[in-house]
Amino acid sequence: MSEVQIHPAEKAFHTRYAALPIDPERAQAFARFVDAGLPHRRMEAWRWSDLRQALTPKTTPNGATAQVSENTANLPALANAIVFKVVAGQLRGTPDLPDGVTLAADDWAAHESVSPLQNLAQALAPTAITVHIDGSQDAPLLFAIEGSGNTRIHIVCAPGSEVSLIENHELTSGFANTILTVELGKNARVLRMVHQCGDADAVQAINAHISLAENTHYQQYSLSFGAKLARMETHVIHDGIGAKAVLNGTYMLDGDRHADQTYTVEHLAEQGVTDQLVRGVVKDKARGVFQGKFYVARNGQQTDAKMAHNAILLNAGASVNAKPELEIYADDVACAHGNTCGELDDDALFYMRQRGLDEAAAKTLLTSAFLGAAFDDLGDENLRDLCVNAMNNWLELAL
Repeated sequence: MSEVQIHPAEKAFHTRYAALPIDPERAQAFARFVDAGLPHRRMEAWRWSDLRQALTPKTTPNGATAQVSENTANLPALANAIVFKVVAGQLRGTPDLPDGVTLAADDWAAHESVSPLQNLAQALAPTAITVHIDGSQDAPLLFAIEGSGNTRIHIVCAPGSEVSLIENHELTSGFANTILTVELGKNARVLRMVHQCGDADAVQAINAHISLAENTHYQQYSLSFGAKLARMETHVIHDGIGAKAVLNGTYMLDGDRHADQTYTVEHLAEQGVTDQLVRGVVKDKARGVFQGKFYVARNGQQTDAKMAHNAILLNAGASVNAKPELEIYADDVACAHGNTCGELDDDALFYMRQRGLDEAAAKTLLTSAFLGAAFDDLGDENLRDLCVNAMNNWLELAL
């Protein structure tokens, strides 16, 4: 890449990399990032989320920051959680860990990736935070990820283990790039909840890679309130027979905020199940993006995969872009996808107004029910209440 072609944000990343100790794995990862450059709209996977354009010298400061968003959609406290506070990619302090939860040394080796942001994190993250899970954990693990910079988190779940993972991504300004990998051993069960909230000057990227062994059960629920640009990618690989995944999410956007939810699910083994429901509400000049792709390999016989995305536009200036895809090479499958985008139902509003509700209350009730369907299958009552309360707090102010 010539000097003329280097974006100011990429120059900032070069400066950060030059200040780090020499390391062969970092060097390889950074070389891959340089070859690809920052994602931009001419890349098909980023056609509606131009990260290169969103990043400016203001959003890529030379030093990492640790300011937390003041947005009203912040995640309420969860009393019984074991909190891992991660600031600018580093773990600050060590919580009291229960039996079966251990912190490992920086043993997550960088590996070759086609993702520019994963390569960037492998090159610039100060360390890899590795957590091993064994047995059934009653208390959820909460990763409070603060400040700009690159973060790498690796979760290894032993066969038969069970755990709830919560991620809280809040940012006032700058660029935060988080890479998470979760490995589920045979018969393991993982519930992951992701909360993303950024202010108007913040750019956030959250990239998760989930591998499912035989008879594993993975559930994911997300709330995205957007930022200048926020992108949450989830890549799930069904490596073992009979693995199940639930991938539900919501996005709620106002102002000029932008939120992108991108999912890739690979069914490489038999009898895999994936259920997905993503719902969004967009107002003002905000933009929502949904991209979902289910890939079923020839070995993925008896796959059962369903994808649904539904969005509501609250005014003429709001926009949603969606691209659901199926790519199937097996002949014994049940796969479907659906996508809708429209306005609130006028007849339903009229019906509720006739029963004494004012317009704002009627819109709030209808929208809450529409979004809340994404959390109907969330069995943990405390986490479900956490999601619904955060959602309703936004609705009360936005509608």
